[in-house]
Parts: sequence; C-alpha cells; structure tokens
Amino acid sequence: MRGLQQTGLARSNTAKLEDGIRLTTFIPVRFVRHKARKVVVEPTPPGRMASPLNPGRPTSVDEHLMAALARAFFWQELLDSGRVANIAEIAACEGIEKVRVQKMVKLARLAPDIAEDIARGRQPVGLSLEFFMRKPMPDDWNAQREAISGLVS
Repeated sequence: MRGLQQTGLARSNTAKLEDGIRLTTFIPVRFVRHKARKVVVEPTPPGRMASPLNPGRPTSVDEHLMAALARAFFWQELLDSGRVANIAEIAACEGIEKVRVQKMVKLARLAPDIAEDIARGRQPVGLSLEFFMRKPMPDDWNAQREAISGLVS
C-alpha cells in the first residue's frame, strides 16, 4: 500500500491539471483491526454500524464472542447456584487457565445493551473476544459503555 498513511483521519489531496482544472480526492475511510485482520471501514450514519465486508449492512454475529458470552452466563449460573465452588473448579473441568475463566466470566456482567448488541450482531468493529481478553472491563455499566465507545467512532 504505497503512499497510504494510517492517521485515523480522512485525507484529501488536491492536484492542478491543465486548463485550470483542479481535482480533489477525498477518501473518508479508516483502517481498523477486526478479529485477526485489518479492514477498511466506510463511514456510516450516526447510530448505525456497518460490516467491514458489506458496508451499509449490519454486522454479522461474531460466533466466538457469542459462544464466550453464552459460556460466561452458564459459568456465572454455576457459581451463583453453588454447583461449583469457585472459578478454579470451572477451569479444571474445562481444561483452561483460571485467568481466562475469570476474564470470560466478566462477560456475564456486561451492560444489557452491550450484550444485546453482541447477540444481534450490532457490535462495533473491533469488539471481539480478543478485545475482552486483553482489556480489563470495569463492572460499572457506564464505564463499560465508555470503554467500548472508543471503537464506534
């Protein structure tokens, strides 16, 4: 990609041609990391999110994130009902690390509107299971919305 610079902002170039004709090129796109690759995101009307692969259409459900969300609710139910003593017991049964279980159980404490957006495939570009594993999410719903709002812009 020769000549492209990732600044996070749209860029415009102006060139003067013969006969006083002036051409202006303006490309309002952003390059973002979505799941495991970089994608081009077109601007969308406020309040609507587009799929990076199908601009103008709602995003599709992220199966990995949805499965993790379902698992988190199931594990939280096991903890609340007392069927398991603690997170270490879940980790041993599932054969994964305790830290990963702790991070995934936090998904069960997401704000209801965020969880609904994930379930309906309306999550912002960049909101993936990897995002939740790398970034600690606060328990406060308003703080969660603020942390995720940076992905929408």
